[in-house]
This record gives sequence, C-alpha cells and structure tokens, in this order.
Amino acid sequence: MKKPDFKELKKLIRAISDADAACKNMYAEGDLQREQIRQLCGQIAARQAKDKLDGYSVEELKKSKAGIRVSALISAGYNTLGDIAAASDGEIRSIEGIGDKQIEAIRRIVTEFANSLSQGETVKLQREDTGLITALFRYMKCEKVRKDAGVASKGLSEQATRIAGDPFIRNGVHWLFSGSELKQHTLEMADFIYTFTESEFFGNVLGFFDLYQEGKTCSSDEAIRAFEKNGADFYALLESLGSIKGNRPFVYDSIPMMLAEEIDGLDLDLSGFTGNLRAYQVFGAKYILNQKDVLLGDEMGLGKTVQAIAAMAHISARAEGICHFLVVCPASVLVNWGREIEKFSNIRTFTLHGAGIEDSFDRWKQQGGAAITNYESMGKIVDGIDNRMKLNMLIIDEAHYIKNPDAQRTRYIRRLDNESERILLMTGTPLENRVEEMCNLLDFVRPDMTSQIRSVAHISNLPEFKQKLAPVYLRRTRSQVLTELPPISEKEEWCSMTADDTAAYIAAIGTKSFQTMRRVSFLQEDLTESAKGRRLLELCDEAVAEGRKAVVYSFYRETIARVHKLLGKRCSGVISGDVAAEERQGIIDAFSDAKEGSVLLCQVQAGGVGLNIQAASMVIFCEPQIKPSLTWQALSRVYRMGQVRNVTVYHLLCPDTIDEDMILRLEEKQISFDSFANESVVAGAYDDIMDREWINDLIKKQNEKYLPTVL
Repeated sequence: MKKPDFKELKKLIRAISDADAACKNMYAEGDLQREQIRQLCGQIAARQAKDKLDGYSVEELKKSKAGIRVSALISAGYNTLGDIAAASDGEIRSIEGIGDKQIEAIRRIVTEFANSLSQGETVKLQREDTGLITALFRYMKCEKVRKDAGVASKGLSEQATRIAGDPFIRNGVHWLFSGSELKQHTLEMADFIYTFTESEFFGNVLGFFDLYQEGKTCSSDEAIRAFEKNGADFYALLESLGSIKGNRPFVYDSIPMMLAEEIDGLDLDLSGFTGNLRAYQVFGAKYILNQKDVLLGDEMGLGKTVQAIAAMAHISARAEGICHFLVVCPASVLVNWGREIEKFSNIRTFTLHGAGIEDSFDRWKQQGGAAITNYESMGKIVDGIDNRMKLNMLIIDEAHYIKNPDAQRTRYIRRLDNESERILLMTGTPLENRVEEMCNLLDFVRPDMTSQIRSVAHISNLPEFKQKLAPVYLRRTRSQVLTELPPISEKEEWCSMTADDTAAYIAAIGTKSFQTMRRVSFLQEDLTESAKGRRLLELCDEAVAEGRKAVVYSFYRETIARVHKLLGKRCSGVISGDVAAEERQGIIDAFSDAKEGSVLLCQVQAGGVGLNIQAASMVIFCEPQIKPSLTWQALSRVYRMGQVRNVTVYHLLCPDTIDEDMILRLEEKQISFDSFANESVVAGAYDDIMDREWINDLIKKQNEKYLPTVL
C-alpha cells in the first residue's frame, strides 16, 4: 500500500483551513465596516450640526442658568452659538467678566447643543466626503461578495470541519504503526482532499477572495464616480444601516399611526429581489401588499416601478405554486417594464404585444411570471383571463389612462377585478385636486370608498381628506422623502420602434453610415410617428405636471431641429454649435426665468461644457454618446452644487438596434476608464482605432439583422 505524500497533503489541508478562516474573517469584517460607516456618519452629522449653530442666538446660553454674562459676549461681537464655537478659549477669556469657569460652562453647553442637533441630523453626502463615500462603496462591493459566497462559504466550512475532525493518518510515523484499514481510509481521504482542492468549487471560493480584496481596496476615485452616477444606492445603504436620520413621518405621510404600524410590521421577503430599496420604497412595497387594492401616486422619479417589482418578488417568494402577474402600461414603456423586472427580480417576463401575442399568452399562462401588455392589446387577451384564470397582482401603470369609465380600455381592465387578488394602480400625476378623476380610479380598486371620498371632496386640500384616502392612496414627493443632497438617478427608456422608425432605420443601414444609424427613431421628419419622439413628449408632459424643467441633449443638430419642431412653444431655447459662446449664457438665463415645464435643447458638445443649467432637474438623452465623458460632461451642467431637486436622467433607446450595442460599448469604456487614467494621448489614439473596428463590426451586424438578402 503506497504511502501518501504527507508533506503535500499537509499543504493542501492548510490551504483548505486557511480558506475557511478567510471566509469567516470576510463575514466578521462586515461588522467592522458597518461600525466604521457609523463613526464616519457621526462625524459628518456633528459637522453639519456645528454649521447649524450659526442659526441659534447666543441668548440660548441664558437658559442654562449658569450665570454666563451673555450681554458681554454680544458686546464683543459673539451673536450666535456658531460664533462661540469658532472662537478660541483665549479670545473668549479676553472678554471682561468671562473667566475659566464660565468658559468651561459655555463649552459644555455649546457641545451639548451641538450633540443634540447632530442626533437629529440627516447625513447629507457631498463629493468632499471622500472617506464615507469610499467606505460605503467598499462595503457595497464586499457585501455583494459576502452574499454571493454564502452557499460556497457554508460548503467550505462543512468540508474543513470534516477534514479537521477525521481520524485519518497525518504523518509518516503514524502511517508506519497503523493498520491496513486506517491506511486505506487515509488514502481515500487523501484522494478526496486532492480532488476537492482541484475542484471548480474550491477555485470559485478562491475567486471570491480575489473579488473581496478588490472591493476592500477599491480607490476613492472609483467610489466618487459610483456615487456621482448613482447616489441613491449610497443613501439606501445608509438607511439600511441605520446611519441616516431619514424623515420618517413623510415615509407614511398622512397615514394614521395605527395603520402605518400595521403596514410597517409586515415581513417583506426580498430573497428574490436584487435591487436596493430606500426606506420609503420598503414602506411602499409593504403598503401595496398589506392593503391589496391601492393607488400608488408617488411623484415621478421616486421608483414606483421598483416598489411594484419588490411586491411581486415578495408574492413570488411566498407562493407555493406558480404566480401570474399582469402589467398594463403605455406602449412607450412596454420594453422598459420587461427589462426592469428582469433586472431587479428572478421573475420571468412575457411581452403580450404584436405578432406572437397568442403564443406568449399561452406560455405565460402555463409557466407563470409577469405578462406585460399595453392598453391597445388588452382586447386581445382579456377573454383569456376573464373567468378563466387568477392573477396574483394586476398592475396598471399610468393609471390616469383609465380615468374615463366609458373608454373601451377601461372596460377591458375592469373585467379583471374579480380575477385579481391584488390591484395596483400607479400614476405620478397628483390627483388630490382632481377628485372626480380620483374617484373614477378608486371606483375600480375600492368602490366601497368612492361615495365617502366624494362627500369630502370640498376639503381635498386639507389633511383630513388625505387621511380618508390613507387606506387606498399613497403619495410621497421628492422633497418629503429625499431630504439629503439630491441624488441623481438614471433610467433607460426602451422604446419599441414604430413602422416609420423601422423603415427609416433600414434605409440608414443601407447607407452604411454609422452617424446616420445612430439617429434611430429621429430619422424621419415627422416625429409624431417616432417611438422616441412619443416617449419624449410623455416625459415632457410629466415635467409639466411635476413643475420641473427639462434639458434634452443630442449629438446631432438635425435631431435637435426636429425635436424643436416637435416641442413647439414649450421649447425655451436651443444651444448648438451654431450659437456663439457669448450668446449661450443669455439662453440659459432665459431658461432659468421660464415657466415650469419649459425645455432647453442642447447639442451635447455645445451644451455640455462651461454652462450652469441647474434650473433643470430632468435630463433626456436622445441617443447614447460615443464615450462616457460626453454624457457626464453634459450631466454635470445640471447635477452640480446648488441643485436643489433630485435630478432624473432618461436615455431614450430602441431595442434590437445600434442603441443596444452602444450601451454595451459604453459599459466597457466605463470599466476601462475606472481602471486607467484617460489622460494618455496614446491610449486615446488606441481607443480611436478600436472604435473604428467596432463600428465596422456593428454595421455588418445590423446589415445581417435587417438586410440579410443584400449580403
């Protein structure tokens, strides 16, 4: 019986043991990272509180009854607690009548005041808070690894424990004096250890350590870029760690406390949800689930879609069998809904629209998941649901589309009330002052409340009216729930091409012109028949309803000109390469003074440098840009110091076109940008060569897709 190589075996056992210890340390370090974040938050809260001391009069010192000569402090020019905090002991001691005991009392009172303020402070992240932003980003990266490695870590621990406790022979001397049965067992264990350390499983575990180390050591620059791109994730993490004092009352708004506590007590199962939720979004998902038939009216940009998906994920996770969800939405956001559901959950999606609708319906009915259809297609599917199947949830996006009870689409949807366990109506349009419209919607979800609401319509602007609506209507505004420095949120708006779009795009492919192809859905003169044009108008309408201003960017003057024609009078001005630099500020000033809902059109390179457009809080890109820096230069004109509103960015995109390839290319470039300084002239030249090769491949790919017979 051949003796094992105990020296080699010992190394392998040590490797397994070390890997197990590293796994345990990886999870233990989570507590250390969280504590570091809490400490940094405390420092920022203290700094913010100290800044607020300027708002409190030095007269506050009188309340302490410590005999402090406040009048002497005021005479010496110390009018606020901030003035006192900024002064040195020597400066205060020079004031007549102020001695060491009074200085000690003053310092104690000001410190207590500042501590009290800091406890109620909401942490507001700024780009300068590099330490906290970096700590948060590293925690996000590490926590993702910890989550992904959970099953592997448990498996590794089991095997390490098994090996450590097994009585097999571990050295040559023991082998010499052992019986054949133990020797045979030792050979089997040695074979297992060799196999285990060479397995894909063990290799994956080691791979997790590499990813974890990358997360722990990622640079501050990378963290800042991530924060600037998606600050919402950073604030969501702060809230989840309890390190930010969110404005909790407005999470519930006017919902009575007992109802709010009942809703908040629901155990939300997010095991099948892959996104990050803010505190108000968690409450919104719980509200949907607890109240069953509701109208979610959160202001545009607060994530109604993601709250609906979180609710679906909960239902799916708790269900014993397959689930059926139906989303009805405008055609312009049909693709978007599918992508969002796939991005944030493991729920399969089926698009019930156009050719193949019957096949998609049958597969959805059989397999379960989320079916997504538009209002115009409801007539083709309603008979297959009505009295034939049950829906776990019916979701009606842009619910004001069914405000007219006599409209055909409204009648189709109302046929599904008995088939739906839950009904969610969603609209960002404020309905408090449109009581008749609201009652028409409520009559669908809660007909028992309609007459009651109509009876109090005359007090629709008062808190009592909102409390009456609390069981069925939840609306939060940006100013209520996003009390921190406004984050920036980006959303890809996938617009299915119209027949005119497709024809114009195929013609563009035939020209083999990359620049022409990039203008997909803006190639035709009449943008009323353009998918992107229609979605652009809808977004601008939402801006009017929300009292916001928008900036629309395109790389192309032709696109800017056609969008100008489409928007008409709502366009406040145009900044393109044709506009002299000295005239541009005047256009910006006019836009700043224009009424809410106004739109400024900008060519990316002309409007992306040297301008302050913070009057806008909505940004719309007509097409993907060729490199990330162009996009961020344009965004930085809006998302900058002094911006008081949450900035929402929309990228208009068409599926199965050059847009998809552009988005993937931009993601690759962003990774390269994150890894290497982009100042290098040589690197830039290499990038240009790669772009030319990629463009040629892309044109060929689009030809093969749309013009196969030409090749």
